[in-house]
Amino acid sequence: MSDAQKYEPLVVNIAAWVERAKSDPEAYLERQATEVFLAALAMTKPWCHQVFLKGGILMGVVYGSPRQTGDIDFTTIADPQPGIAEELAAALDANFLRAAAELGYPDLLCRAQSFKYFPKGEEFPKNDGPAIKMGIGYALRGSPQERHLEAGRAPKKLSIDISFKEPVGAIQVIRDSTSQEVFQAYSLNDLMAEKIRALLQQEKRNRYRRQDIYDLDMLLAQFPFDSAEKAQLLAVLRDKCEARGIEPAQGSLAKPEIIERAKADWHTLEVEIGEVPDFDECFERVNAFYVSLPW
Repeated sequence: MSDAQKYEPLVVNIAAWVERAKSDPEAYLERQATEVFLAALAMTKPWCHQVFLKGGILMGVVYGSPRQTGDIDFTTIADPQPGIAEELAAALDANFLRAAAELGYPDLLCRAQSFKYFPKGEEFPKNDGPAIKMGIGYALRGSPQERHLEAGRAPKKLSIDISFKEPVGAIQVIRDSTSQEVFQAYSLNDLMAEKIRALLQQEKRNRYRRQDIYDLDMLLAQFPFDSAEKAQLLAVLRDKCEARGIEPAQGSLAKPEIIERAKADWHTLEVEIGEVPDFDECFERVNAFYVSLPW
């Protein structure tokens, strides 16, 4: 994983992504806290070189997705050692004030509030897919919530999910046009491959992944793939599936149980995006692309 290809920096305007939520004070403050978190991570060594953004926040910040998501998902190439969550939390805490000040949010306070290991105890480093979940509290200086933040019980928190032992094909370097800080994220191929794998392992993990069909359809509308790019994507997908004990085949995505789970909560996207596109049309486009990969 440490040998993953790195693409040249892509400049994005995270402040513009924050401003798109200005009509909703709760979402607006949450996005400001997310911006501070990403800037603090970019300042935090060696983590800034080992932790890669993926998921819904990457979709929103880089690819313009309107979906609202409270989780910030990452993959890391760091070894899953005991105490790693505490170490990362302390390193981030040391940079939150600086990050907030540089972004123009001197009164936005952020602090690590909690962390959990999955699985717990000695099984964490041994597991095939270990993860940590961190809660990053945030509050405005002088607000009633500040006292709760200081006590480690902030009512408003970002949920940070970090997965380990995940194959990574390529990394996209991201530069924030406001702070000029640089952080690293999944490449387009890695982002799409992981979303496809998440759909394929719905039954195995007892999950319902309606957002991945939406996201994949949105990405395919923006980025045409030639034959070489499809071959690269398939190679990344196979690596990611192998790491989780899955054997993808050309017809895997169209299995009834996969479709049923992806469609089950499709209507709930309305809360995030407003008008919801037709599931069957979105799935047909995604599956047609999946089938067209060079199996």
